[in-house]
Amino acid sequence: MAHFSSADEIYASLGACLKAAATDPDNACDFQRVGTIVRLETVAPKAQITMKLEPDQPAEVEFGESKLRPAAILAMPGDTAQGFWLGEVNIITALAKGKMKAQGPVAVILKLVPLVNVVAPLYRLQQEGGASSDAAAEEEVAVEEVAVEDELAAEEEVVVEDEFVADEAAAEQTPQS
Repeated sequence: MAHFSSADEIYASLGACLKAAATDPDNACDFQRVGTIVRLETVAPKAQITMKLEPDQPAEVEFGESKLRPAAILAMPGDTAQGFWLGEVNIITALAKGKMKAQGPVAVILKLVPLVNVVAPLYRLQQEGGASSDAAAEEEVAVEEVAVEDELAAEEEVVVEDEFVADEAAAEQTPQS
């Protein structure tokens, strides 16, 4: 059975994850390295995700028909797209076996490969846990906040302990009457 049954499912799942990853300021440089406009097309079900990934510009991700003119197009079945963005499908093998078709400069298409390392963890979390990319980001921030709070608490304990040791040493040196 196919993973996606409609274009809307692709946009809501894979598309939403790609958009969240591409527009996240922490990932901006990774996506801008592509340096052009690329289109991902799925053939079963039929869908299009167009990404404008140009240097020094915020990424744009559009679903469906787009007026953006891609320099490269990567077409594949929805299941192959799923596996590719989860890091389970090798692009070279998929192209060689005809599971993917590429139009445009090979160098541009190969620039998508490093993005899998950015997208796959977010997409896997979304698929396995049902969490959205936003929820995953919020959870990551919450974990970081707890870690910072723990670190601050540990520093306070060290400061208090140092003050206690200093007070104790001063008391020992004070002559008693």
